[in-house]
Amino acid sequence: MVYPSDGGLWIKKGDMFFSNFHDMLVPSENATLLENDYLRLSTVEHLLCALAMLSVNDAVIEIVEGEEVPILDGSAIKFYKVLSDVFSKKHKKNILKSIKKPIFYMEDESFVYLFPHKRFEIRVYLDYTSKGLGLLSEEFILGRDKRESILNARTFGFLSDYELLKSKGKALGANFENVLVFDNKGKPLKKIRSLKEAQRHKILDFIGDLYLNGFLPRAQIVAVKPGHKINAKVSKMINLFV
Repeated sequence: MVYPSDGGLWIKKGDMFFSNFHDMLVPSENATLLENDYLRLSTVEHLLCALAMLSVNDAVIEIVEGEEVPILDGSAIKFYKVLSDVFSKKHKKNILKSIKKPIFYMEDESFVYLFPHKRFEIRVYLDYTSKGLGLLSEEFILGRDKRESILNARTFGFLSDYELLKSKGKALGANFENVLVFDNKGKPLKKIRSLKEAQRHKILDFIGDLYLNGFLPRAQIVAVKPGHKINAKVSKMINLFV
């Protein structure tokens, strides 16, 4: 359940409210996980991306049951459509903040550059050559490009990884309807929504992870092989430069 707050982003469980999401952030490759002594909530990135695309940063995310935000169809489009009716124009704000200087973070083969800019722009570069998809890239400029192109992109993965997770009792909510699965030659096992669906979902995740701050940076962003773990670290660093 999500509804307007009196100020800022909050998670509510029972009678308790929690903000400052980075204090609860647990590094994870597969999803964004928030946890402390009182709550555990995973896969918040799609919901946060929908809020960012709506320009809403005053909201309460109430945990009614479970420990995972519903995956729905694997994208953020359903959150966006439902929340469009919950939040009116009066709830929408300028969600961009300027950064004071460039930011760079590198971990293993992944790295992210942020350059101060007048708006939010992101370019992602992926390498799935070993999985048959080859080299992929995509860009998104907030305010210029259609939000739906990003919001509609589903979580994706590869058949070998999917089968391994299932055998270990993980990814139990995942199926071929809410995950875009490729075989190990890079062929999708179900109809894709766009030829750039995989890289667009990486942008969706990146925006959702940055929005743990409750804002997006005015920056040109170059992200090479991004993932939730590095996204979250960059998101936390941004707070030091606004």
